Amino acid sequence: MPMLLYLVLFLVLIAVSVPIAFALGVSSVVVFILTNQPLDLLAQRLFTGLNTFTLVAIPLFILTGELMSVSGILEKLLNFSRLILGKIKGALLYINIIGSMFFGGVNGSAVADTSAIGSMLIPASKREYKDPELVASITAISSITGPLIPPSVPMLIYAFAASNVSVSGLFLAGIIPGILIGIGMLIVTYFIVKKKDYPVPEASNYTGKDVLKIIGWFLVALVLPVIMIMGIVSGVMTPTEAGCIGVIYSVLIGFFVTRELTLESLYQALYKTTLASAIVMIMVSIGHVAIWWLTMEGLPRIVGDAIESFTSSAWIFLLLILIIYLFVGLFIDQTPAMIMLVPIFAPMAVSFGIDPIHFGIVTVFALAIGLVTPPVGICLFVSSSIANVPILNVFKASKYYFVGLLITLLIVTFIPEVYMWIPKMFGF
Repeated sequence: MPMLLYLVLFLVLIAVSVPIAFALGVSSVVVFILTNQPLDLLAQRLFTGLNTFTLVAIPLFILTGELMSVSGILEKLLNFSRLILGKIKGALLYINIIGSMFFGGVNGSAVADTSAIGSMLIPASKREYKDPELVASITAISSITGPLIPPSVPMLIYAFAASNVSVSGLFLAGIIPGILIGIGMLIVTYFIVKKKDYPVPEASNYTGKDVLKIIGWFLVALVLPVIMIMGIVSGVMTPTEAGCIGVIYSVLIGFFVTRELTLESLYQALYKTTLASAIVMIMVSIGHVAIWWLTMEGLPRIVGDAIESFTSSAWIFLLLILIIYLFVGLFIDQTPAMIMLVPIFAPMAVSFGIDPIHFGIVTVFALAIGLVTPPVGICLFVSSSIANVPILNVFKASKYYFVGLLITLLIVTFIPEVYMWIPKMFGF
């Protein structure tokens, strides 16, 4: 009875637009009182949920992405994309996708990717192609590569929620799925551009000096994720230490190389990082209380028994998980969804013989799709607001890209050999 009350109260609060963290918090307090649990235990669990060294890396990764955004690195990455794609039909659309893949490897956040890429490319693409809905949809969906191409904040959250999962292994496993998403989008865009017969852009007159300069800036941007990933994988750095290196590198590049980082923009980056980190940490802390209480009430056992009675096949289990993740993603953002669901489903995946890293990539990918699906779809909201078009029109323009995403998701889920050879090669 208390568990039913908890779930009903939580769903009611969500239905009336109460933020996820507060809905969980209110539900937890109510059931703690009704079941005569001491409230000081709730306070203790709130603290315990944050008492993990891995979580220190999250604000550092977020700050690194913010600093690289305001240091002019994104513009350098887009210049490199223009260099390699600037002479083909629909060049700005392809540049949008490639730019998101590059920036995802620096920032690791889908929402930040959508905002940064969109503010630079959506206005120009609207003028060039007179199709703001398509441009907004490409900007939003290509940002999904951010959570997959390392370094990735959602992967850090998954590693925390699942426990005993290698961050290094997740980072290595995410490279190919992120690239596959980008390739799928490029293929869909090719057919759309061919059908709409967009004009060939005017050729850019790059001198040899310009080319070398653009490539040089690209390498400057590429150094950061390479240092962070290889440092973590080799065991030289922990994720937290890699985050520190990322912050230091971003500050040095911003102040002394690009010289676009100012004290004011540094303050803004710190301010945004504080807000984003606070949201994540509140969610982690309250989510820990909720999962602890639901575990004490036996919810994981109930769910596990229900699924095991339905199937003993790992493939059917993964298919059920995909359906659950895609449905939950319609209403709940990626971070709270992982904090609530991963502690329940990750142990079950292991019992079905599924590699924890494989299951982590499936989880991050499937829940990332929720970032571009209404009614929550925060990346869709961001891109549609920049393009100044209704979100429903953007969603309709995305239909072919969703087909590509689902095909890629099925490949990632059911043919893990496509990408799992990389972490296995490094011993994970």
